[in-house]
Amino acid sequence: MRVKAIVSYDGSNYCGWQLQPNGFSIQEALEMALGKVQKIATHIEGSGRTDARVHSMGQVFHFDTDLRMSEEQWQKAINSNLPSDIRVDKVEFVSDSFHSRYDAKWKHYCYRINMGPYDLFNRHYELQLCKKLDVGLMKECCRLFIGTHDFTAFNGNSLEEMPNQVRTVYDLHIEEENNILSIHFYGEGFLRYMVRMLTQTLIEVGKERISVEQVRQILVQAEKETAPFNASAVGLYLMKVGYQNYEADEI
Repeated sequence: MRVKAIVSYDGSNYCGWQLQPNGFSIQEALEMALGKVQKIATHIEGSGRTDARVHSMGQVFHFDTDLRMSEEQWQKAINSNLPSDIRVDKVEFVSDSFHSRYDAKWKHYCYRINMGPYDLFNRHYELQLCKKLDVGLMKECCRLFIGTHDFTAFNGNSLEEMPNQVRTVYDLHIEEENNILSIHFYGEGFLRYMVRMLTQTLIEVGKERISVEQVRQILVQAEKETAPFNASAVGLYLMKVGYQNYEADEI
């Protein structure tokens, strides 16, 4: 039987999603919990990686099992063996052909920025920029990235390992509430550091250190090392993984 789970986590104390030789990962914590439930080693497949200190409200993973329990029992059993900063929000039985990574159609990320006074208690959950930005310019720049583009300049993957760096961004918009900016990214998939590099580019535009036209030229030229911007992992959240076409899915 194949089980699909949606998991939230505070990534502050982890080396990221994926198993690492020199750090404790979200995947390792989940596999340890499942091992205790099933009494055997259990491997999980995630929808994708998140970096160290990145949070999630909607990461998806799946695993196979011969153990017969209800969906509610699975959720309770896994959570009872997890640390307090990781929580399985939903469990459902799926077809044996389902794959959390290969069947994903789109992902939603959010990056949160505090432009107000330093907030000690949210320093792990919002970028403490503590500076006003020109949000109008940032919104203008967002429109450059919507659609299908070659994002060679805005990711950390080498061309040798991934020659095709064309991706589709379905929507990119900014919400502002008091001193908090929330930058929302919806796309078919994102390359390594792509969301963080786009975020820092928007911040640089908001600081008026680089113009929207300069960003346009960097995007069109599609050359490595022309956009040396990469926002801190702090403030980044994986919000949702969609398994229907973006237009048809419930956003």
